[in-house]
Amino acid sequence: MLFKNKISVIFLCFLLVSCQGNKQETQVKDTNFKREVEEGLVLYDATLEQSNADGKTLWRLSTKKATYTDDKKSAILEGITGNLFENGKIILQVSAKKGEVKNDGKEIFLSEEIIVFDPRNKAEFKSQEVIWKPEENVISMTGKKGIIANNAKLIVTAEKALYNTKTQLLELNKNIFANLRNPSLQLKTEHLYWQIPEDKIIGNTLLNMIRLDNKLVTDKIKSDQVEIDLNTNIAIINGNVEYQSLKPPLQGATSQIIWNFADRKMQSNQATKLLQPEDNMTLTANKVNFNLEENKVYLQEGIYGKAVKNEVEIYADNATWNLDSQEINADGNVYYKQINPDFNLKGIKAYGKLQDKQMTVEGNQANPVTTLIYPQEKE
Repeated sequence: MLFKNKISVIFLCFLLVSCQGNKQETQVKDTNFKREVEEGLVLYDATLEQSNADGKTLWRLSTKKATYTDDKKSAILEGITGNLFENGKIILQVSAKKGEVKNDGKEIFLSEEIIVFDPRNKAEFKSQEVIWKPEENVISMTGKKGIIANNAKLIVTAEKALYNTKTQLLELNKNIFANLRNPSLQLKTEHLYWQIPEDKIIGNTLLNMIRLDNKLVTDKIKSDQVEIDLNTNIAIINGNVEYQSLKPPLQGATSQIIWNFADRKMQSNQATKLLQPEDNMTLTANKVNFNLEENKVYLQEGIYGKAVKNEVEIYADNATWNLDSQEINADGNVYYKQINPDFNLKGIKAYGKLQDKQMTVEGNQANPVTTLIYPQEKE
């Protein structure tokens, strides 16, 4: 036993001092071996295995070369493949060009050409440096070139990552770029959680999202928090939410949006302000439903609309905004106001183009339209 009583088995498949074979070959290899032994015990084509106090295997590594320190507490490894176990089952498969077993096998350091694969969720991690602590159920990944984590639904890069092998939670930090494969959604932030078994990603710092269709950007969102379900393609977005649709042109601001980014449908039950930039027209409401595949927005409760250029305003309980025709269809306690000529209209319905002062206000027998015209002052 080389790491106290933790490592239970070491198999030597090639070259020991007492090995038999061709005398000439043995002499050459024996010379190299003696030189390396001065630095510590050297093993070739070896398998290292560590068990816990209950005798259950924690990990097993195969290496082309292992050089042990004098105290036998550490070993330098080359050409590594291996597995991490939990309750007798493989939970991680690893490979690396170089590595080191430290602290009586409680810590494993890997470097260069690292691949870590979790067969439970089909997630693969690539990194330049890995610190693996089997007893703490954690893998730390870093590297100047960053780390790459991916499965069938998501690929994400970052500078640092921590993977909890127990909960299968990946925590990513610094310069994060996540790309959902289908539908295409890109996310940039500085801190992100990936709950791999639940197929969810959670961001809790400033982030930017971009939706693409055939490599063309259709939507942009900036916010403070997001939770994305990779199965339903629904994102719950919170904080200072800023939204932009490129086609049709539309901007929005609110504190929460539920976004079905596959179908370009959104819902907000918080106060929302919308801006149509071409005509500098705004609409606000307490509840908003977007259907940008149909280019329509449905507004409810406390609606206020304004066309800044022509100084036109409208209030209503409900409204439908057609983004193609730019027509508004409003109903319920409609109040319309314009300047030059100055007048107000009250009714139960209104429709037309607010930015062009082409609004028709209707009433009924019980609630006729009320009109108040302000005459222009004489000079």
